[in-house]
Amino acid sequence: MGLEDDLYDELYELRESLREERRLSNGRMPPICSDEALREMAMRVPTKADDFSAIVGVGQRFVDLYGEDFLEITRKYAVTAAKGSNIDAEAAQTLRELEKKLVNINKANRLLFQPKLSKKNTFDMMQIPDADIMGLIFGNKRSLKLADTAKGPEAAKAYKQLNEIIREVNREQRDKGQYDLYVAYPFVEGKMPDGDLDIRAPLALFPVILEKDTRIITLKMDDSRDAIYNNTLILGFIKAGGQNRPLPDNILEDYSAESFMTNLIDFYNSNGIRIDYSFAMPSPFVEYKAGEFPRYQPGEMKLAANIVLGKYPTYSSSIQKDFDGMLAGREINGILNDLIVDLNKTDYLSDYPLPLSEDEIEKKGLEASERDLTYINSLNSSQENIIAAMEKGDEIVVQGPPGTGKSQVITGLITSAVMRGKTVLMVSEKKTALDVVYSRLGTLSKYCLQIDDVANKESFYKQLARMLEAGSPRRTGDVDSISDSIDNDVLLLDNIADVMYKPGDFGIEPYRLYAMDRWLDPNDQRQIDEYRVLKERIEPSLLDLKYPEVRELHRKFADQALMRNFNEYRQLVARYPWMTQMKPDLSEYNIGEMKADLLDLDKQLSEWKGKGFVSKLFSKGKISREATAMADRYFSNYNEHTINAVMENPRGFFDALDGYETYSSRSTLYGRLSPAEKNYGEDILSVSDETKMSYVDSNDRIFDWILNEHLQRFDAAHKDIMQEIWDFESIVSDMDRKITEKRELCKEKVEEILQQNLKYITESKRRGDINRIIESKRKWNLNKFINRYGYELFKGVRVWLLTPEVVSEILPLEMGIFDMLIFDEASQMYVEKGVPSIYRSKKVIVAGDHKQLRPSSLGVGRIDYESDEDDPEDDVSAALEEESLLDLARSRYDSILLNFHYRSKYEELIAFSNYAFYGGRLYVSPNVEEPDRPPIEVFKVDGLWEDKSNMAEARKIVYLLKEFFSSRKNNETVGIITFNSSQRDLISDVLDEECASDPSFGKAVNDEMRRFDNGEDVGLFIKNIESVQGDERDVIMFSVGYAKNSEGKLMQRFGWLNNRGGENRLNVAISRAKRKIMIVTSFEPEDLQVDTMKNDGPRILKKYLQYARAVSDGNRDMADSILKSFGDERWAAPDEIGSSKIADRVYNSLTRKGYTVEKNVGIGGYQIDLAVKQNNRYILGIECDSHLYSLPASTRERDYHRQKYLESRGWKIHRVWTPGMWKNPDREISRIIEAIERGSDASRCPPGNVEIPPRASPSHGFRGTGAREVLGPQLSGQARGEGEDRGDTRSGSSRPVGQEPAADQGAGRRRRGSAVQDLERREPVRCAAGARRGIGEGCRMDQTIRRQELRRHRRIHRRLPDDVRRPGSGAPQRVDRLFRSRRYEEGARSGRRRGGLVRPHRRIQQRADFPEPREPHRHVRIRKASAKN
Repeated sequence: MGLEDDLYDELYELRESLREERRLSNGRMPPICSDEALREMAMRVPTKADDFSAIVGVGQRFVDLYGEDFLEITRKYAVTAAKGSNIDAEAAQTLRELEKKLVNINKANRLLFQPKLSKKNTFDMMQIPDADIMGLIFGNKRSLKLADTAKGPEAAKAYKQLNEIIREVNREQRDKGQYDLYVAYPFVEGKMPDGDLDIRAPLALFPVILEKDTRIITLKMDDSRDAIYNNTLILGFIKAGGQNRPLPDNILEDYSAESFMTNLIDFYNSNGIRIDYSFAMPSPFVEYKAGEFPRYQPGEMKLAANIVLGKYPTYSSSIQKDFDGMLAGREINGILNDLIVDLNKTDYLSDYPLPLSEDEIEKKGLEASERDLTYINSLNSSQENIIAAMEKGDEIVVQGPPGTGKSQVITGLITSAVMRGKTVLMVSEKKTALDVVYSRLGTLSKYCLQIDDVANKESFYKQLARMLEAGSPRRTGDVDSISDSIDNDVLLLDNIADVMYKPGDFGIEPYRLYAMDRWLDPNDQRQIDEYRVLKERIEPSLLDLKYPEVRELHRKFADQALMRNFNEYRQLVARYPWMTQMKPDLSEYNIGEMKADLLDLDKQLSEWKGKGFVSKLFSKGKISREATAMADRYFSNYNEHTINAVMENPRGFFDALDGYETYSSRSTLYGRLSPAEKNYGEDILSVSDETKMSYVDSNDRIFDWILNEHLQRFDAAHKDIMQEIWDFESIVSDMDRKITEKRELCKEKVEEILQQNLKYITESKRRGDINRIIESKRKWNLNKFINRYGYELFKGVRVWLLTPEVVSEILPLEMGIFDMLIFDEASQMYVEKGVPSIYRSKKVIVAGDHKQLRPSSLGVGRIDYESDEDDPEDDVSAALEEESLLDLARSRYDSILLNFHYRSKYEELIAFSNYAFYGGRLYVSPNVEEPDRPPIEVFKVDGLWEDKSNMAEARKIVYLLKEFFSSRKNNETVGIITFNSSQRDLISDVLDEECASDPSFGKAVNDEMRRFDNGEDVGLFIKNIESVQGDERDVIMFSVGYAKNSEGKLMQRFGWLNNRGGENRLNVAISRAKRKIMIVTSFEPEDLQVDTMKNDGPRILKKYLQYARAVSDGNRDMADSILKSFGDERWAAPDEIGSSKIADRVYNSLTRKGYTVEKNVGIGGYQIDLAVKQNNRYILGIECDSHLYSLPASTRERDYHRQKYLESRGWKIHRVWTPGMWKNPDREISRIIEAIERGSDASRCPPGNVEIPPRASPSHGFRGTGAREVLGPQLSGQARGEGEDRGDTRSGSSRPVGQEPAADQGAGRRRRGSAVQDLERREPVRCAAGARRGIGEGCRMDQTIRRQELRRHRRIHRRLPDDVRRPGSGAPQRVDRLFRSRRYEEGARSGRRRGGLVRPHRRIQQRADFPEPREPHRHVRIRKASAKN
C-alpha cells in the first residue's frame, strides 16, 4: 500500500476509537465524519485547522472537537512523505549559524539606522516647498508634482536627484521584480535595549510611484500595495532582547490623519517598543556625520516627524521567521539535511567535483529513454539526462554555462513533474529567470502563479482569475505508445552502432574493414586470378584468428630481416631435410667430428666399392653399423632412410654441414614462431613463388585477403544492418516526426492535468468566498489570502514561480508541501536564502553556473539592502563575494553539464568564454556564414579616468546607440554593460541629455526600455557587471571605463578582478550577446601590466581584450592562438583529415568536381569534417561515420540531437557511411551532390534558362558531357537533363526547369542562343539548375576562359542546323538529350560511367540531319581557380 492508503487506515482507526471513547449513555456513537471525508483527508493531508473547512462533510464542530487529534496523524504523514526526521544537534547548530547571516543588526541597515540620506536611494520631502505630502498620504489627493525643471535651478537639482532614485528603483524592479519605493513617515530615534546600536528608522512606509517626463517628475500613491509598519525594527528589538517570538502582521489596513498616530504608537507598544511621542509638524531631515548622532539611553525611543521618499526593501523578517520556525519544530527533511551537513568543510571556489561524464551517467543509469521524458519544447541530450535523473533521484545540480538552455530544461522538469501528478516550486532571485520560464511554458503559463512582489496584489489576483476561467479539460492521445515507438527507433540506431561500430567476432569494428580500399574488381581478370592464387595458397586456419592476431602477423612479417631468415631456413630444410633430425645441441667441435666421421665413412665406402662381390657382401654390415653409430651420435630422430641417405652420399652430407651454423641459428628463430606465424610465413613464401611478388607485397596481399574474407562474410551475414544504414535518414526523420507529435501530445496532456487539478478550487465548498475576494475592489493582501485558502491553492495550482523572499513571505512553513523544487541562478543566492524553500520540498534541482557571479554582501549583511555609500569601492564588493547555494550543492549532489550553446549566432562571441572558463567542453556550432562586419568590434577613444568614470567612452556609447537605432534592420535588442557603477550612471546621464536634446531619439530610447517579447523583458538596459547575469540581448555594448588619469598613468587597480573568482564577472559580461559585441576602450591591452598579479582575473581581461581586437581586425590566426593559450588540454586539436580515408575520398571527389570544400570547420565541440562553401556561406556539412562513432556520446545525442542542434544553427548536415563508400562510392558521392543541390540557395542563381551548346571532342566528335564540363559543376543540372528527363519542376510552378517562363520567352528572344549572348556581354552565365545547385562561389568564368569559350561556341553554333539554331524551337533540349545518349554509349563501351556523374538515360537516336563536325576541336575544361584536375 502507498502512504495515502496507510494514512486512510490510521485515520479510520482514530475515528473508530474516538467514536468508542465518546459513546453516549444511550449506547449510540457520534458519527464524527464520513468515510468520504476520511478519504479526502488522506488524499489532501491537511496540516492546519483551517484546512478542514475545505473538506466536504467536515464542519467547525469537528475542528473544535477532533481537529488536533486528526492533525497529529496527518502532520506525521506529511513529514514522512518529505523524508523528514528529528533534527540533530549538528544540523541545528548549522541552521543557527546560517540564521545569523540573514540580518546584520547594524548601522548598514537603512530600516534600522539612517544617519544621512543617500543621493541614489532617498530624498527629503521637505526640500519641496509647499508640497502637500500629508494630503497625498491621508487625504484625497492621489498625485503630487515634485519637480519641474522649468522652475529654476533648485527644481532642476531636485529633478536630477529624483531621477537617480527612479533609476535605482526601476533597476531593482527589472532585476528582482520588487518595486520598493515608499514614503517613510514618521521616524524614530533612540538606542536598542542592549545599548549596542543607535536607531534612526522609519515607523511606517506608504507605497508610492514616481513618474517622469523630460521636464516633470510626479509622485503618486500606489493602491496596488499595502502600507506597512517596520517589522525589521521589531525584529531588531526581539533579537536585542534575546527573545524568539513570531513577528506581527504589519499591514496598515485602514488609516486616517486623525487615528494614524495613535494606532502607530499602540502597534509598537504592543510589540515591546515604547515611543516617546509629542505632536510635531513635519520637519527637514537632519544629517549626522560620524560621532554627531545624539546620545540616547538603552531602550529610549523618541518620535521624529521626518518625511523621506526612498527605496526600502522589506523582506528580511519573513526569512528570519522561517528559521525560527524550523528550529522550534525540531524536524528537518532529508534533502536539507544532506545539504548542510559538514558545512564548514566545503571549498566553495573549487572546480571540483566535476560534472558527471557520459560514462558516469551511463553507469549510474541516468541516461534518458523516451519513456522517462515529458517535454513541450525541444530538448538536447544533456537536458534529457537531467529530466531522467530527477525521475530516479531526489537531488541534482544543473551546471548551466551561458546560453545552454537552463530555462528550457527547467520547463521540461516542470512539465515532467506535472505529468506525474507532482507540484513544483521554482525559485530565483532574478525576475528575468522567472519571466523566461513563464514565457517558455507558453499557454500552460496561465495555470501557473508567478509572484515576485507580494505587494503587487493586482498581478496575483489577475493570474488567479485567469486560471479559474480556463475551460474544461479535453482528453488527449496516448503518450506512452508514441514514446515506445521512439524508443524502438533508438533501438534500431543502437543496433547499427553495436553491430557496425563495436568490435565483432573478428575482434575489430566492422566499419574499419569497409574503410579498406576495394582491391578486388570482379571485372578485372588479373585481380580475379590473383584472388584465386591467394585462396589456394593461404592456410585456411588463418581465418580463425582474431584481428589483433592477424594485424600482429602482418606487422611482424613486414620485417625484411625476419623474412630473409625465414626463407633461408625453409630453403635449407627443403634442400637438406635431414638437418631437422640432427641433435640441436651440437657444438662446432661436434660438427668437426661429424665431418671426420663422414670422411672416414666415405673412405670406407670407396674401399668397399673396390672389393669383390663376396667381400662386399660380408663387409657391408660393418659399414652399416658405422653409419648407424654415427647417426646415434649426431641425430636425435632418424630412421633407416636417414642411414641409407648417409651411406649413399656421405660427401654430400659433409659439404652440407658447412651451412649447418646458418641452419642452427635460423632453426632457433623458426622454433620460436607460433603455428600461426609459421603458416603465415609459409603463405608469404608460397604466394611470392607463384606471383613473383616481393615479400612485402605478398604480406600486404595476404593481410588484405584475410580482412576481405572476413568483410565478405560479415557483409553476407548482415544484410539487415546494411539496410538499416540505408534507411538511417528515414529512421531519424520518422523519429523526429514522432518527437514533434509527442511534444504536442505532452502539451495537451499536461494542460489536461493542470485543468483537472483546478477542481480543488472550483469545486471547493469555499469557492464562493474565493470568487468574492478576487472580484472585490479592496483585495486581501497575499499573506492573508494564502493563509486562509492555501489548502485549495496548493492542491489546485501545480506550478509556483517565486523569489526566495516571497516563498518565506506567503507560503506556510510546512515540510514537503511541494514535490519538486527548482532553483535557477543559484550561483547568486546565499545558502540561507534557499534553506526555507528546500524545507518545503521533497526533491531539489539546483541550477546555475559556478563560473558566473556569486552573491555579494556589499555594505549590508545578506538581506541585500543597498549601502548608503553612494560609490563603494569595487574591490570591497569583490572581497565580500561569498559562498552560494550552487557552490554548496555542487559539493553535495551529482551534477550534469548543459553543454549545447544556443545563444550566440557566431562562435567568436562565445569561444573565449568556452576555452577560458569551461575548458572547451561546450558544443558550439561553427558559423554557417560570415557576417558583413566582425561579430566583435573594438572602438578606441581618447578617454580620461576621472571620478571613477570616463566621459569620452560614455559619449561614444551614446553615439553608437544612436547609430544602432538608425541602422538596425531586424529590430535587434541592445544592452549596455559597464565595469563599475559610476560609469553606468555617467552613461545614463549622457543618454538623458541626448534624449532631451533629440526628442525622436528620446522616444526611441523610452520605447526600447519598455520593450517586452512574449512576457520577457527584452528592453534596453544600462547595467554594471554585478547585475547583468541572466540577461541577453542581440547586441551588447561595453564601456571598459578604465583609462589614464590626468597624470597620464593607467592605474593597475582592477577591483573585483583582483580577487579569487573575480574573473567570473568578466565571464558573465562577455557571454550576454547573441549577435554582436561592441567594446569601447581607452587603452591597448598591452598597457595592462598583469604578469605579477596573484589571481587570474587581470590576465584573463588582458587576453580577452587582445582576442576582441584580433576578431575586430579579422586576424583569425591570432584569435585562435589566444584561445589555445589556455592550455593544450583545453584545445581539442582536430584529427587530421588524412587519418580518415573516407574523408579523404570524399574531399578529393568533390574538389575534382569543382566544389569548394573546407576541412575541419569550427573550433567548438561540434567540429564538422568537411563543409561545402558557396558565396561565403556553408551550404552543406559532411560528417563521416568513423568520426561520429568514435565520440563518447549516447545514441540519442550522436544520431539525433547532434544533427538537430546543428540544423537549428542553420546547418544542413549529411552523413557519409563507410560501408556505403565501400559498396558503391559513386552512389554515396551522388547522394552528397544531391544534398548539396538541396542546400544551395536558389536566390544565388536566379531562375532562367541558359542553354550551353555542347562542345566537340577530339576523339569522339560531340560528347554529351553537357554544361558540367563546359562551365564546371554550376551548370551540370541542366546538362544532365534534370529539368526534362527527370521531370523536375521549380517550387511553386508546374513548368519544367529547362523551360523559360512565358514572359521571358515573349520578350527579347535571343537570336543566337542565350549562352552566346551572355558570353558576349561578359556577364555571369547562369542556368536553371544552378538555382538548385549553385555550387562553388557562383556561376562565373574568368575573362580569358570566357573568350575562349565564346569563340568555340560561335564555331559550334554556326554548324548547328537552322531548326536547332532558331530561337524557340525547343532544339537545345534535343541537342542536350543527344549529347547525353552519346556519353552513355561511350561509358557503356568503357565498362563504367565516366566519373560517376552521368546517370543512364534512355537512348535517343542521333538525328540524320545533325552534321558531324568537320574537324575535332580542342578540349577545353572550365574550372574554378580553387579546383584541380
